[in-house]
Amino acid sequence: MNKVDVVVIDDDEGVRWVIQELLDTRKISCSVARNGQEGLQLVFKHRPALAIVDIKLGAMNGLDVARLISKNYKNIKILLITGYKETVNGQIDAAMPVMGIIEKPFDVMELLDLDQPGAQRQWGGGGEAGCLFLMPDPAT
Repeated sequence: MNKVDVVVIDDDEGVRWVIQELLDTRKISCSVARNGQEGLQLVFKHRPALAIVDIKLGAMNGLDVARLISKNYKNIKILLITGYKETVNGQIDAAMPVMGIIEKPFDVMELLDLDQPGAQRQWGGGGEAGCLFLMPDPAT
């Protein structure tokens, strides 16, 4: 089984593709899922360092997916994606390892600019929401 660093869970094919391409340019391995159930299967199979989870997934809410990931794997970090940031406020449990929220639409070039050698994580911003992108630990 190949190592997977990131699992991307989003029902929007375009968003999955953009994030997968971005990660690929940085040599970060990832798997993608189009719904919560597929995403959980990939997370449980690969145990990645990071799960990027869309809030609005359809049948299974992204926050529910994040809670299940957190309940089973405390060491997997979670990055939420949403087009509705205001709906997330107050719904993230303090115990969940949520690193941040990316608000759609996000600027891919801003995410690329965050890639600085040796950086563990960088906050960058497109206005009020900003974005967070996790870089792999160079020591691993």
